Amino acid sequence: MSKLASRQIHLDFHTPELPFELGKNFDKKKFQQTLLKAEVDSVTLTGRCHHGHIYYQTDLPAKHPQMKKDFLMEQVDACHEIGLKAPIYLSVGWDAYAADHHPEWLERKVDGSMYGFEDYGQLAPGWKTLCFNTPYLGYLKRQIKDTMDHFKGKLDGLFFDIVWQDPCCCNDCIKKMLESGYNPENEGDRDTFAKKTEQFLKAEIYQTIRAIDDNCPIFFNEGNIIPSIRPNLAEYSHLEIESLPSGAWGYQHFPTVVRYAKNLGKEYLGMTGKFHKVWADFGSYKNQVALEYESFLALAHGAKCSIGDQMYPDGTLQQATYELIGNVYSQVKQLEIYNEDSKAITEIAILHPGIVETCEEKVDLSLAGAVNMLNEAHYQFDIVDHKMNWSNYQVLILPDKLVLTRELTNLIHDYLDQGGKILATHYSGLVEGQQFSESWGVHYQGEYQSEPMYGYFDANFFSKLPQGELVLHGKGLVVTPITSVVKGVVAAPLVERSYQHYYSHFQAPVGQKTSNPAVTVAAQVIYYPFPLFDMYKKQGVKAYKELILAGIDFLLEGRKLVNSDLPTSADVILNHQAIEKRIILNLLHYIPERRALDLDTIEDKIPLYNQTVQLDVSLIALKLALKECMVESLVQVTAQKELPFDMIEGKLVFDVSKIDGYEIIALTYK
Repeated sequence: MSKLASRQIHLDFHTPELPFELGKNFDKKKFQQTLLKAEVDSVTLTGRCHHGHIYYQTDLPAKHPQMKKDFLMEQVDACHEIGLKAPIYLSVGWDAYAADHHPEWLERKVDGSMYGFEDYGQLAPGWKTLCFNTPYLGYLKRQIKDTMDHFKGKLDGLFFDIVWQDPCCCNDCIKKMLESGYNPENEGDRDTFAKKTEQFLKAEIYQTIRAIDDNCPIFFNEGNIIPSIRPNLAEYSHLEIESLPSGAWGYQHFPTVVRYAKNLGKEYLGMTGKFHKVWADFGSYKNQVALEYESFLALAHGAKCSIGDQMYPDGTLQQATYELIGNVYSQVKQLEIYNEDSKAITEIAILHPGIVETCEEKVDLSLAGAVNMLNEAHYQFDIVDHKMNWSNYQVLILPDKLVLTRELTNLIHDYLDQGGKILATHYSGLVEGQQFSESWGVHYQGEYQSEPMYGYFDANFFSKLPQGELVLHGKGLVVTPITSVVKGVVAAPLVERSYQHYYSHFQAPVGQKTSNPAVTVAAQVIYYPFPLFDMYKKQGVKAYKELILAGIDFLLEGRKLVNSDLPTSADVILNHQAIEKRIILNLLHYIPERRALDLDTIEDKIPLYNQTVQLDVSLIALKLALKECMVESLVQVTAQKELPFDMIEGKLVFDVSKIDGYEIIALTYK
């Protein structure tokens, strides 16, 4: 049974020194009424902010200088009085008070300059980042203990923010690197030591808390959830996916991260924000349709919901904000039971590139391309790492950059021995960067010197492609077939483009055709030597997607959990609620648009009409290990009506007359 509250507010309160008393207009009754009216059931309240200020009565010197009452305690008590949970937020990596009083605790780059947020120079606004290899860690732990002592018996959880370590070159880091056998002059060693420091930090905080309270929920926020979370995963009580789509995260982030996070064995929530842009964009409001989509998408993926806001320095909440949140949460409250304690029904897994290589982006581009292709084609899929069980997936996708270690090679062999099938691109499958795994059926010879190249593809296998040469905007690999069958070949451009000799605006037209493969098919592996997933994310060429989808269709032997007439802009997510004996089909149609220079948003719902959907019930039953799956009823939840359906050769076929933003189809079985 779920322990996480389902309709949360993440209430920031990053407040500098003020010309008036902090929280002077806080009104407990109005605060309570505002939250209740908005259907909120938990509020994460700020105990220690990025400015380093503490918001409860304490003898510690960082107490906010304009606070007279026990402001945070007032908020916690107000929440508890009306049955709301009130976990406490503590900033970790950013602390302006500590930075000002102890500049020797700051992280330093190789050139001695500082890490931090936005403009972080001495004469510009912004937070500087503290280093956890300095005495700052002891300072932080004392504040954690003080918070826990002050709220003893009232603590619903602790949320730690900015929990990361940059590759720091402060004196303490250099000393500890040398003592630990790392070379401070080596970039790779600095990165490794920084990650080890971050892992150490989480363990230290966890042990500090557990020495006082065995049950206090704990979450560490680093703005992303990727495989590097693994060493500390046991120290997390749950997962919160911070993902404000109109900020740095974008609409790509949440649907990618949640497909990985949901398989880590923890409860999880999706956290967006009420702001039009990103945190603390005061006076702005996210379009209601956008906030609906972000919240409904969390529901559809089995997550709880959290919406970020920031309290005003006088202790008031902006009423228009909570009208907006209430309009969304009132709908969430009615619909959340249909995906609560659900498990995704999936046919494909994408192996996360983060297990072999870190990236600068919030979402690795090859992973993003793979997610977009499968989501647009309405396949049901997860994102997995090497610690998860792959046996329930018919197809495993290795996007672009999964050079195999010996451990991964053994896992791949075991998966194939169990009958699994693999689709791989570019470097994926190259064992220790030397040669491809035998199952790939190709021999590696190196990279093409030219970029782009062209491809000619088998017209029968790739029936949806234009039947001419296709430009391949990516650095491909030269391979020769050994035991695989060639389904496409590479051609070079007529001439190389250089300052001495160039052809028109871009690449020269196609020239000589080679015998080198552009795609190969082995017994259980389809391989493409070009980085098609990265190429699709960067270029958006539909033909790149068609190349991959044809391969997936071949590997799945034409079977698919969900078939429909829905456009590629729709989200289609299939879940199972075992206790209720209920299969849930989530259908969403919201289209993010780049109407502004720097961000995407959603302003309108675009209804869909008369959509035919087909569920492969026999395949679903096989996936769920059910002897049979006899359909008892099919209900369109929002419209509150039963849908007629037909059963044709194990497939349930029905029509949805209207999908207005978000629709849930509930299938009960016996």
